[in-house]
Amino acid sequence: MMMHGGGGGMGFNVQGSQERTGGAGSAVKVSDDEILGKAYDHSITMRLARYVLPFKKWVLVTLVAVLLYTGATVAFPLLVKWAIDSYIKPGLITGQGSGLTKVALIFLAVALVHYGSNFVQAVGISKVGQGVLYTLRTQMFNHLQTLSLSFYRRTEVGRIMSRMQNDILQLQETFEIMVMTLADILSLGGIVIMMVILDWKLALVTFSVIPVLFFLMAYWQRFARRSFLRIRRAIALVNGALQENIAGVRVVQSLNRQERNLEHFDALNGEHRDANINATLFAGGVQPLVELLTGISTALVIVIGGWWVVTGSLQVGVLVAFVLFIQRFFDPIRNLTMQYTQLQRSMASGVRIFELLDVQPEVTDKPGAPAMPAIKGHIKFDNVDFAYKPGVLVVQGMNIEVQPGETVALVGPTGAGKTTTVALVSRFYDVTSGRITIDGHDVRDVTRQSLVGQMSMVLQEPFLISATVSENIRYSHIEATDEQVLEAATAVGAHDFIMRLEHGYDTLLRERGSNLSIGQRQLISFARAIVADPRILILDEATANVDTHTEMQIQEALKRILKGRTSLVIAHRLSTIRNAHRIVVLDHGRVMEQGNHLELLRLGGLYAHLYSMNYGDEGVAAELSTHNGATATVAAKPKPSRRPRRNGGSAGVPSPAVGD
Repeated sequence: MMMHGGGGGMGFNVQGSQERTGGAGSAVKVSDDEILGKAYDHSITMRLARYVLPFKKWVLVTLVAVLLYTGATVAFPLLVKWAIDSYIKPGLITGQGSGLTKVALIFLAVALVHYGSNFVQAVGISKVGQGVLYTLRTQMFNHLQTLSLSFYRRTEVGRIMSRMQNDILQLQETFEIMVMTLADILSLGGIVIMMVILDWKLALVTFSVIPVLFFLMAYWQRFARRSFLRIRRAIALVNGALQENIAGVRVVQSLNRQERNLEHFDALNGEHRDANINATLFAGGVQPLVELLTGISTALVIVIGGWWVVTGSLQVGVLVAFVLFIQRFFDPIRNLTMQYTQLQRSMASGVRIFELLDVQPEVTDKPGAPAMPAIKGHIKFDNVDFAYKPGVLVVQGMNIEVQPGETVALVGPTGAGKTTTVALVSRFYDVTSGRITIDGHDVRDVTRQSLVGQMSMVLQEPFLISATVSENIRYSHIEATDEQVLEAATAVGAHDFIMRLEHGYDTLLRERGSNLSIGQRQLISFARAIVADPRILILDEATANVDTHTEMQIQEALKRILKGRTSLVIAHRLSTIRNAHRIVVLDHGRVMEQGNHLELLRLGGLYAHLYSMNYGDEGVAAELSTHNGATATVAAKPKPSRRPRRNGGSAGVPSPAVGD
């Protein structure tokens, strides 16, 4: 739900991290999505380790598999050396090769260990990685539901979705990379040790190209990093343009903006394509480079080692083993270099995920707070102030008292603070000063769940889920019986159209209820609001988007569903609240006038001005004359260009709009 009425949050700065301040003076530090960060962040690794602990058995199995895989990798060249020096070379001299069968069987056994350990390693990584991702997704989803509305005022939905999806998926790479890195390091270490043991002089020949490789890799990293950042920036812009275009498709089509938007998207998409091609060029240059150095190293070993074999100072098996080791020696080096940037991205994703998980709700229950007793419906604002941002009050010195069963309407110009006022009753935000009580209980002293569980709210935009009609009505009260669902739908006048649907109450609604009209969606929202018989009902512009006929239906329904309930009604059309017990007129967060419809018209203040802007001065005069025979004195009032009289507050003609 989006709340309006004062106090905007600052947006994200794509050039660097930025601190945003919102309700209650909280501050959230949000890092830049383009920053790669460190290849190893100890604090992030330690936090991730907590999620790995429940899968420690699979971690142990994976580590054992890595060790076996590494051992088998190192063993292959040694087996070849053994076969050549022990059986093949003597066999060529004597014409016998009796031990080759044994070598073949051992080689087959090592190959099976190599295959099996590789398979177990892959399964282990998947078990641990997917388990951690499952836990993180669930924890983040639950955490997002606890965050206060002030957080969502400041934070783009796209940014949250990116962290829920892209960053968590990136963490899956982290586990894979860490295991692969461990395997590569162990393989590299084992190969180096074996080469030195076999012949340290030939090992030095092999290692002679390593400085060149490291120099070229370090040089490549500079350009690769820049290239990866360019891709991240480009895809962020592409996703942003796509989301914006889909969300605003009706406006786009109504203003015939398709071609211009396509040109803009094409430019962004082209930049993304070019960035990926550029990155591919850099990545593609690494493989040939490693192959070239592998070839140079192999050539050196064959030339020098071959000469030593001819002179009798080196065994043939050692030379062949070195050639095989060279192939295995450069692969881990190449992998480790490539994994460096991947680790940077993964660690940065970890930073962003835990950064979001560390955001604390600004509205929390006090320790040991009791549940709210059964609500009767007496609401009192006691000198309430509220600011979305420190020092900028959007509600000032508010004193309102609502009696049980009373219907109170809140009206006023745009930005008057109407939606903010009802949001404070529902405790979406905590007051800056003063207090709000319900039946004498400060709303901050009881658990919020027990408070809002006895209240319902209907918003201007109906929110329906992709489920059946009955499931939508039961949305927050799944324990409601079929009879209660039927009663709620009948009470709001929705039963007849529901029964005309293909499967009645079992009809499956499409996304956002798109297979229903706006009026039908709103009627289902009303049914959902009253199915649990709430004692306090809040209507926030609930009839603003419906046609006149549907509004008349809803007005008839309201006469029934508001009876006996305490109701706060925000109305865009003043005609919809003329029968309210009391109307509270707000402006700039202050209470300007209070009274019923006729009392406020007779007062001739801000409410009368707003009414005349809807129906003209003649409408005001006719309304008054109908009830008390008012004379043309009222009808002769000047057009609403003059300053209206107010009981306090700043002067000036308010905006014609009545909604917040």
